Amino acid sequence: MKIIPQNIENLLWNKLYNVYKFTPKIHGQFEWIKIPIENKTYHKDTPWSDEQEHLINSFLEELVSDKMYAFDWQHDCFTFSPKEYIPCDYEYYDTNRKCTVYFPTYYPNGDYHLFFDSDWKYGILGNPWKKEIIVMGKNLIEKFESNKTNLNIN
Repeated sequence: MKIIPQNIENLLWNKLYNVYKFTPKIHGQFEWIKIPIENKTYHKDTPWSDEQEHLINSFLEELVSDKMYAFDWQHDCFTFSPKEYIPCDYEYYDTNRKCTVYFPTYYPNGDYHLFFDSDWKYGILGNPWKKEIIVMGKNLIEKFESNKTNLNIN
């Protein structure tokens, strides 16, 4: 896991804004993102448990070659591999910047959390205000569908 440099992060956010029409808002009924490939929206009222986070990570570990992006709107963004073990709610103090760094969870706990593989074929996108999880990519959707009970999603 490493923080994405600002110049690269800006390019990635531009892709989200321009290609995916990411429109962050916190109130009202609105379309906040447009996914250009197969996707499915789920609703979940509570954050994932540690076991659910690990299950989701296992899906990504199986489907994704190695590198993924973790976007946390208004916060640091990361590259990481699902093969890494990153504990749920992981944080550390960055002595160079004198601030705490938080790695996002697959559930959007207070802000938009967006995860994409480096080819943008698979993704998990979360909106905390709508309590909405959008899963992107046919094979990842199939894994969520076959684990709906374990993930407590509808």
